[in-house]
Amino acid sequence: MRVILICLSLAICAPLGGRAQTAAPLGLFEGHADVGTVLHAGSVKYDAARGTYTISGSGENMWFASDAFQFVWKKVSGDVTLAADISFIGSGGEEHRKAVLMVRQSLDADSPYADVARHGNGLTSLQARDEKSANTAEIQSAVSGPVRVRIAKRGDYFYFWVAGKGQDLQFAGGSMKVPLHDPFYVGLGVCSHNKDAVETAVFSNVELSTAAPSGSPVLYSTLETVPLSGDRRVVYVTPGRITSATWTADGKALIFERDGRREQIPLAGGTPEIITGGTAPPPAPADLSYHSPDGKQVASLSFTGTEDRDTVLQVASLADNTTKLLAKLVGGRGSLDAPPWSPDGLRLVFVSYQHLVP
Repeated sequence: MRVILICLSLAICAPLGGRAQTAAPLGLFEGHADVGTVLHAGSVKYDAARGTYTISGSGENMWFASDAFQFVWKKVSGDVTLAADISFIGSGGEEHRKAVLMVRQSLDADSPYADVARHGNGLTSLQARDEKSANTAEIQSAVSGPVRVRIAKRGDYFYFWVAGKGQDLQFAGGSMKVPLHDPFYVGLGVCSHNKDAVETAVFSNVELSTAAPSGSPVLYSTLETVPLSGDRRVVYVTPGRITSATWTADGKALIFERDGRREQIPLAGGTPEIITGGTAPPPAPADLSYHSPDGKQVASLSFTGTEDRDTVLQVASLADNTTKLLAKLVGGRGSLDAPPWSPDGLRLVFVSYQHLVP
């Protein structure tokens, strides 16, 4: 009997890749695990008095088709919202270490998921793998180094919010579609982005809600750019509808239309300014396709209907007749109804739409 008890104890206490570990009380959560292959076991410390979760994790990355990280989780169903303040312990660590708020189908390394990832260098992104073993895609926030972040699952869509110190959470723009079936996992995670290292982050003021939101949806428009390498970036997000996004001749700013007027915003983001005069962009072609400046590639949007449908932005090479998917989004004619190519032919601009109950 003593041998059996010892074996059970070892089975519970040993690091388990992708398997739940029992632990001391974890506040809002039920368990924790190292997901994927890690060389150093992760850990979670919950301070009930302060309401903080100190999570240490190893792992080579959370990207491409598989992940490796420490995850503290709870199983839930339906819509869910998770928010937390995030800070890393120690400076000079890996630039791309990640502290995440995550919604995940399973503890498999290649599971579908969506998360808000706060990187060590301040980059904050909505990242998602929309089906098992698929490559991860992301939408980069225009805000670097937020103190507080939030992720929300609304049906099959995921959205994120960010806030600087002393600021209220603001919708960060964009959305990702990741169909998950009930139940699934929601929680907090840390990846060192270095298989030989361990990084630690503190999550505080954690709020978890499984209540369905009430109220009428609000329409948001997100002005985004995407390089041919594929990482989307938010430049501007606003309530209401904007259309006809295009570039200035020098490539340093973007132009769009709102309520019958033209506005311009720096590529780095900021506050748009109303502009007058100049040449209006040519009308969109019937098939919503545009040639690159060198004439060797064609960008197009594929969707049914006219507005706010699941659609894909893709680029076809005329040289070898291959097609590359750049973005999956909710869009329509207003998403790509002006020349989208940057002057150097390396990036495109488009508008995505979100109908969101805050």
